[in-house]
Amino acid sequence: MANCPKCNAKLKLTDWRPECPHCGVNMVYYGMEDRLLADAEKAEAEHARFQKRIDRMKASLVGGPLQIARIVFAFLPIAGLFLPLAKLTLGEAPYLAAKTVNANILTIVDLLSNSDLGALLGTFSSGVFGRPMLFFALSIVLLALSVVLGLFGFFRLLCSAKKKSCIKNIVVSCVQLLLIVVGSILFGQFSSGIAAVFPAYISASLGIGVIVFALLHLPSIIANVLFTIKPMEVKYKELPDYAAEDAAMEAANEAAREEAEAKAEAAAEKAAEEVNA
Repeated sequence: MANCPKCNAKLKLTDWRPECPHCGVNMVYYGMEDRLLADAEKAEAEHARFQKRIDRMKASLVGGPLQIARIVFAFLPIAGLFLPLAKLTLGEAPYLAAKTVNANILTIVDLLSNSDLGALLGTFSSGVFGRPMLFFALSIVLLALSVVLGLFGFFRLLCSAKKKSCIKNIVVSCVQLLLIVVGSILFGQFSSGIAAVFPAYISASLGIGVIVFALLHLPSIIANVLFTIKPMEVKYKELPDYAAEDAAMEAANEAAREEAEAKAEAAAEKAAEEVNA
């Protein structure tokens, strides 16, 4: 059976009224002020934590000229993707005219979207040009991973006000550069391999876009390095001290109760004196 929350007396099945039959307290509303106060303090603490996150986000994005420049730097590498990333030259062959293709990110996406993925994977097992095609596919995958990491790094700027976060941003950018370098090496292997198979008809080389794409990561790295040397200042919003206000209000209420009790006692004493007189 349940117990009274005040006097801890056991309640019977017949004790269905909200008042305790032993001490008379209303069990429904007993302790409600304490529960409401605890909920208010919990909400206040959660609001304070959330406000600190907002303040750090504002400092990371628009806290100063370098923070704003860092956002621009995060978008800069995208420009390199629209420059020629690779140059593919097809020599003149029977029934085929000579052709030169400068491939950028749009060309690569169009090629992959219109290609038969199964047939492309099937070329890997070819004893003639399977190895060069595998290198070509891996270079494309590494390029895509570097782009995805760039998007991830941009969203990390939303929470990069602390020194530790800036160090993580540097690591992400360095991994991007590593992927670009390894992808370029693999594309070079593809170029030499495919030229060995078709020496008179096909040649491939890296374009200026790869170099620009890699170099445009450097400003972002430099900005994050500067923030690790001199961490950015976060201006936290001052929140009202509700706890102090509640304590002051409670003290005022207590003083009012004591004053009322003193007046009641004085009135009772005066009435008793008048009765005795």
